[in-house]
Amino acid sequence: MAGKNYAAGTPVGNNQMLIQVQTPAPFKAISQYYSENGVASSVVTLTENTTAIEIAAGQSAVLMRWVYRADAATAATSVLATNWDHAIPANQVRRFVVPIEISNNGVQVGATITSMVGANIENGLFRRVAYKNTSIGSVMTSEYGSSNSY
Repeated sequence: MAGKNYAAGTPVGNNQMLIQVQTPAPFKAISQYYSENGVASSVVTLTENTTAIEIAAGQSAVLMRWVYRADAATAATSVLATNWDHAIPANQVRRFVVPIEISNNGVQVGATITSMVGANIENGLFRRVAYKNTSIGSVMTSEYGSSNSY
């Protein structure tokens, strides 16, 4: 789905210069998750307003994948070396704009909207993300919404 503009772009300073991507998001997170010394996969259900996330890897790398709505709970929790979308190196932070969920036949997923909803639901974005440490380590995840995304 090209052309959708649901997440704010790179922040711009008061001198109209781009603020580098390595800087923290310039907004308060709407939700945070912390997994300490986890060895199993974890699944996070994003809020209805989430359009961007940050994931911080502790002392080991983290594998992350976007979880389709049609995936069963067991599939969602099985992030393995064979089914991940992104790798976050140890002691690094990565930001992601939540992608639009597209089914296998190329059709955007999501229910017909009949009332006011957040930007995540309105734009048919992924609602769940799964992650797993490559060895024992910690993972921190922050969510940013449509009114405060970067």
